[in-house]
Amino acid sequence: MNPKFFTVEEANAIVGFLEGTLERIRRNKRLYLWLNEELEILKLVVGCGAEETNPDAELLKEKTAKFESVARSIQKDIVAINDSGCVLRDIDIGLIDFYSIQDETLVFLCWRKGEDSVEYFHSIRSGFKGRQPLMGQQQDLKGF
Repeated sequence: MNPKFFTVEEANAIVGFLEGTLERIRRNKRLYLWLNEELEILKLVVGCGAEETNPDAELLKEKTAKFESVARSIQKDIVAINDSGCVLRDIDIGLIDFYSIQDETLVFLCWRKGEDSVEYFHSIRSGFKGRQPLMGQQQDLKGF
């Protein structure tokens, strides 16, 4: 897949989508981890010889189905972010990069969940720690 190149305006136009989608991923990730713990306990209980009609065996089936549903939902949201052309760097802190061109150089526009708009960029080699404020650079950033 060819990368999508963003202008600052194009990146800012999807910040609302990213904010909502990342929040849903984070919420579902917490549920996923909690369900995983529950499943481990139930597997131990049921593994000790419980019959299929045992309430714990029934609960194991229910929680397994919920676990699989939550996993699919997380994957669907990750795919939606990736399909938008963004690069999802970190789910936990909500870090997103956008390919862009600055002064004929490939860079990443950089946004973190909770920020109102895209206000930073970094070289493709430096990562999050090398991010710099756009401050007046916005006119120079061109999308394809």
